[in-house]
Amino acid sequence: MKILSKLGSLLGNHDKPDVQAVFVLDVHHLQKLVPFNEMPESHLGEILKIAQVSQQPSGKKLFKRGQDDTQVHYLLEGNINLLDEDFNITPVSASDPTAIHALDNETPHRFSAITKGECRMLQFDKDRLDLLMTWEQAASSEGEDSGEDEDWMSALLESELFTKVPPAHIQQLFATFKTQKAGKGEVIVQEGQQGDRFYVLASGKAVVTRRRVDGEETLAELGAGRFFGEEALIGETTRNATITMTSPGKLMYLDKEQFKKLLEEPVLRTLRADEIEQLRAKGQALVLLDIRLSGEFKHAHAEGSINVPLNRLRDRMKEFAREKLYIVSGNAGRRSELGVYLLISGGFQAYLGQVSD
Repeated sequence: MKILSKLGSLLGNHDKPDVQAVFVLDVHHLQKLVPFNEMPESHLGEILKIAQVSQQPSGKKLFKRGQDDTQVHYLLEGNINLLDEDFNITPVSASDPTAIHALDNETPHRFSAITKGECRMLQFDKDRLDLLMTWEQAASSEGEDSGEDEDWMSALLESELFTKVPPAHIQQLFATFKTQKAGKGEVIVQEGQQGDRFYVLASGKAVVTRRRVDGEETLAELGAGRFFGEEALIGETTRNATITMTSPGKLMYLDKEQFKKLLEEPVLRTLRADEIEQLRAKGQALVLLDIRLSGEFKHAHAEGSINVPLNRLRDRMKEFAREKLYIVSGNAGRRSELGVYLLISGGFQAYLGQVSD
C-alpha cells in the first residue's frame, strides 16, 4: 500500500502526546470503530500513525457546544456526559454500542462533552484524517493493488501542486481520469499545437524535445508517474515542447475543462488588496512579484513589487525563501496564473494578487 504509506509519512504526527506504556493502540482497536471497521487491515497502519491517545481526568471538557473543532474524538475507556442546549445530559459509556462512532462529529458541535471519571480518548486531527480517508477510498476505487496505478497516483500525491487540492475533490479527480494506450514512437503532444489535455504517464517511457535552429534538442526523459501538459492549459498557450513515447505505455488524462475544474481552480487562490495589507500588518513576510517583461514593468507597476519575467521564474525560484509568501500581481492575465502555478509546483506559498499598478 505504497500510496497510503507515503501519505502517512507526509502527514506525520509531530505533536503526538505521550501515553501510558500499559496501553498500546493497534489495528484491533481501530477495527471496532466506524468507519475504520470497513477498511482493509493493511490500510489501518497508516491511520495509526496520525492517532493520538490521551488519558483525561474527571470533569475535563473535551469540546463545547456551538464551537468548531479541529479534532475527531473517540471514547476508548470510561464515561462522558453530552450536554445539549437545554443542559439535558446524555451519558455515553465506552461499552455502549454508540461508542463505535466519533463523539458528536458535527461542525459546529451540537453538544458539550465532559468526562465523568477518568477516560481514555482517541483523537485525530480532522483534516489529516479526512485527507487520509479520501485517499484510501479514491485509491481503492481505482484498483490500487495494481503497481501501475500506485506509481502514477503516488507521483501526484508527492507533487507540491497536488497537496493543495482539497480532499473533497480527490475522489472525483480519480473517477474522472481517462485511459489512453500509446505505442513506441507515438507523439503525445506536439510543440506549437494548442493544449487540450493534462497527462500522467502511468507506464512506459517518453522523451521531451524542442525545436532549435540547428536541430532538435532533448530536454528530458520521462518515466512512469511523471505528468505534463498543464502549463499550456493554465496559460491558454500552445505546447512548448514535443513529447514522444520511447516505449509502449499507458497514459491517464484529464480534458481541459476537467483539469480546470478539479485541479486549477482549487489550487489558484486570489488575495484582494485589503487582504494583502492585513497580512502585512500581521508581520507576514511577503514578496510581490510582477512576472511581465521588463518593458511592461518599467512602464507601470505596483509599489514594492519586483520584476521576475515569467520566462525566468524557474531559474530565479532557486533564490527564493520558502518561509515567505509570494503574491503574483494579476496584471499579466494568464501569465500571472501560470506564474502562481509554477511557484506552487516549486513548493512555495503563492497567490494571485489583486493589486493596482
